[in-house]
Amino acid sequence: MPARPIRSTGLCARLRPFWIVLPYVLPWWILVPTLTTLLYQSRLQNDLTQLAVAQSDYVGGRTATLTNALIRLTNDIRLVEHVTRSAHDHLPAPIASERLGRFFGNLLDAHLDYAQVRLLDPACRERLRIERAADGRPTQVPDKDLQDKSRRPYCTKTQALPDGQVYLSPLDANIEFERVVLPLEPVLRIAMRVVQADGTPLGIVVLNYDAAPLLAAFTDHSRTDAALINADGYWLHAPDPADAFGFVTGQHDRRLGVRHPALWAHIRASPRDTGQIRLDSGLWTFRRVAPAGTSAQLHAPIWYVLSQIPPETLAQVRHKQLVAHLALAGTALLALTGLSLALAISRLRQQRTGDALARSNQALAQSLAQLEQSQDDLIRSAKLASLGLMVAGVAHELSTPLGSAMLASGSLKEQLATLEKAFAEGLRRSDMTRFTEAHAAGLALLRDNLQRAARLIHQFKAVAADRATATRHSFDLADTVSDVLALMQNDLKHTRHQVELDIPPGLTLDSYPGPLGQIVQNLISNAVRHGYTDGRVGHIRIVARPKEDQVTLSVIDDGHGIPVEARERIWDPFFTTRRHQGGTGLGLHLCQHMATAVLGGTLTLASAATDQGCEFRLKIPMSAPDKPTVGQASTPHTANTAERTARNTGSPAR
Repeated sequence: MPARPIRSTGLCARLRPFWIVLPYVLPWWILVPTLTTLLYQSRLQNDLTQLAVAQSDYVGGRTATLTNALIRLTNDIRLVEHVTRSAHDHLPAPIASERLGRFFGNLLDAHLDYAQVRLLDPACRERLRIERAADGRPTQVPDKDLQDKSRRPYCTKTQALPDGQVYLSPLDANIEFERVVLPLEPVLRIAMRVVQADGTPLGIVVLNYDAAPLLAAFTDHSRTDAALINADGYWLHAPDPADAFGFVTGQHDRRLGVRHPALWAHIRASPRDTGQIRLDSGLWTFRRVAPAGTSAQLHAPIWYVLSQIPPETLAQVRHKQLVAHLALAGTALLALTGLSLALAISRLRQQRTGDALARSNQALAQSLAQLEQSQDDLIRSAKLASLGLMVAGVAHELSTPLGSAMLASGSLKEQLATLEKAFAEGLRRSDMTRFTEAHAAGLALLRDNLQRAARLIHQFKAVAADRATATRHSFDLADTVSDVLALMQNDLKHTRHQVELDIPPGLTLDSYPGPLGQIVQNLISNAVRHGYTDGRVGHIRIVARPKEDQVTLSVIDDGHGIPVEARERIWDPFFTTRRHQGGTGLGLHLCQHMATAVLGGTLTLASAATDQGCEFRLKIPMSAPDKPTVGQASTPHTANTAERTARNTGSPAR
């Protein structure tokens, strides 16, 4: 009893569907999370950048408010100094004091944020003071209530300045009679020396600026994170009002350097006036305001405008983007996984079907192995850089005639078995007649397909022909083309087409006449077979024109041209419009290969307008290259053809 085959039921067989499905699903599970992560990071960075830009604009707006106030203060103190000096230069002292009193009062009427205007004598004692009363109206302080300000910093520092210099005090609390006024009244003092025309010091003019409205401008209705810090790190305006003016209330721990030492160190060390830094406490934006840096005549302190985006806000942005991208990734993975599983199942079914047909393709596998061996030989001859594609294409093309031949062979075998059975049971004439007719048809089918396979293999061998087999010598181009036409006379005499030569006599080339003649022969055969399928009588012109060290040979026909949809594919391998009439799709590829690798030139399609004929243009050097160009590709007329040629591809027929 014959042994029965044992089917594989091991682990590999059970895991086979898994290994088929895995390549379809795994790339998406790698690609989608990777792309989602990159997209998440990009979108998150974009959102954080928008927050940072908005915060920077916000700080810039608060800075502009402070800067504008300082500019107005500087301009107003110069105006006060000019009016004071002019009054005392041109008027007696009592009249000048009266006029200045009215001017100071008008100034307070016009600018509600000025609390006081004073004129101090050279010893820093008040000579004239106009201040805003409780009802808001300007009031002149009686002489008995005028104070000595000689110990105040704004007085001593202004006295030390040259003429024309302006002193701006730090933002401080208002002090009257050596006591801090409560509730706190934030005030800026700007002062300037007044010198009469004869050089006599007149004193100092001082403007007290009520900084409460200015600080209030730092608070936006939509956000309250803006802060104003002095040079010592104390809050002048803070999100928490209890932090403001800690140096006045004695709360020295309410400083930025104590609360956020790393931030304060970064701000102090930064060489730039503006910047941003991200810390555990959030995203901080700062801008240094140094009025003295913009004007050499202004002596002013340094302030810092500061804004914070808390870490909670940054976390919300991250959470929002994370949720959105996780939902996107999940949806994409579900859809792509479903599609991949469907494709994998289809592939699994195809593979199972292919396994069932593997035994019938054993002969084809042997032919493929031989072609792969030929591929190695062709690579060593350096004629095509990517012969692997051609081998696969030839194997694909061989599968049709060889498959048909195998089918015919099997049919003949069945017919023979039928005849033997009929012979054993009693052969009749009708059985023999059916056998003869079927056998003749099967043999014809077998012969046609084997001839087609042999022709395909022969053309493939021609494509892979080594340049070393071609003989190089000097020849006359006109004579060589004439010889080609003479060889084709047997084929051309059955048609009424006319072939016209327009080649200058004496045009000598040092090249390979064999490959050149084969190119011309293939182009003429293409024109005859494909250009006049409608029965018209054709006129084919072969034109050659030399230029410098090159010659251009054109084969021009007046046939019906090449359809638009086929022009993009004429350089593709194994493309033909007459496959069912014996076309293999290697004609033009052979021409292009020889033009490029052997003759060292290019073969292009110059024109192919519908019903206006077709022109192929061969441009080669008059002296062929000494050595084959490994991997060299032809340069077709269009960019698409160039790309195909770079892949070492070509096309057979129109």
